[in-house]
This record gives sequence, C-alpha cells and structure tokens, in this order.
Amino acid sequence: MDMEAMAARLCRLLGELGRAMRVLEKSEVGCCGITLSQCHLLLEVSRQEGGDASPSDLAAALGLDLSTVSRVADGLVRQKLLCREADGLDRRRLRLVLTDAGRELVEGISRGMQEYARAILEEIPAEERAGVLRSLERLAEAVQKVKGGCCGG
Repeated sequence: MDMEAMAARLCRLLGELGRAMRVLEKSEVGCCGITLSQCHLLLEVSRQEGGDASPSDLAAALGLDLSTVSRVADGLVRQKLLCREADGLDRRRLRLVLTDAGRELVEGISRGMQEYARAILEEIPAEERAGVLRSLERLAEAVQKVKGGCCGG
C-alpha cells in the first residue's frame, strides 16, 4: 500500500475512532451527576501531584482558557467535589483541591474507565493486544509531534 492510500486509511480510521469516542462521551454526559467537562477537570486535578492544582496548571494541561476552567470549577465547588484553597507558597494564588466526595467520585470514574478499557482489550485477540497498545503509543506520540490539520494550521 502506498503512502497516499495509507494516509487515506489513517484519516478514515481516525474519523471512525473519533466518532465512536464522541458517541461514548455524549452517552456519559450527566453520568455521576456531572458534565463531561467537569469529569475531565476532576480527573486532571487527581493526576496532579498532591491531588490539587492551580487553575492555570489545569488550563495548560487540558488546553482550555483560564475562564473556562474557572467556570467548570465553579460548578464542581458548588457540588462540593472541589474546594478552593490558598496556595501554601503564594497566598494570592488559589489551588483547586479534591474534597473527599470528589476523590470518591474520581475513584469510581477511574474504575469504570478501567473496566471499559478491559472490555475493549477483550475484543482484541490476546496475541495482538500488546502490539495494538504499542501502535497506539506510537500514534499518540506522532500526533503530538505533528501540528496542523486539514487546513495546515
């Protein structure tokens, strides 16, 4: 298969995977009483060292505007899943911290994601699983390196 045919196949497969993931995400909106954006924010806070993060750290990690992070965090604070605390090193800065309820919710979401990933892997023949994961790692690395898109931007 030549490079043009492989590129066309990759475009088609990425489109199919993207559509499947969007359908999954839409079906999960409202799951656990939070939106998909709130879910992403909670998971990212949990990934940060110490289980807390500044809004600017979260904006950078999630590729969002600071105002978007603040708006999403406001809803999580109202639901008592996050709280705002002064930064121990700079009292002028705030940190977003998981509450006990937030930590429990993240643990439940993480378990669900792990079960979903396991179910996907079980659909792949056992002898091909490691290769599929290696290929996905390489694809993710390549996507990070190559900027642009359909308009070359």
